[in-house]
Amino acid sequence: MQDIINSINEAENKAAEIKAEAQRKAAEIAERAEERSAEIARLSEAELKAYREKSIKEAEAEAQKRYETEITVKRAEAAKYCADKLKSAENAVNDIVRRITRGSC
Repeated sequence: MQDIINSINEAENKAAEIKAEAQRKAAEIAERAEERSAEIARLSEAELKAYREKSIKEAEAEAQKRYETEITVKRAEAAKYCADKLKSAENAVNDIVRRITRGSC
């Protein structure tokens, strides 16, 4: 009978040791997982910052390109408008000069 009790006590002690070891390993795994999680968060933040900066630079370059294209078009339109108005003004001036020189004013 004593052998059975000793065997049960020995089994309980062994189970307690196994449980304690499992809890220790679980704590280690959880700690490593938290460390890795923090590392991944830092890396992700750095990657996102780099991506954001790259995206901003690309957007600025695209905006500058569009601006330059649009300003070139509008400058050409403005030059044509000025030329047309100068031509109209020149015609009016010539008409006035003609009237003055003919004496019809």
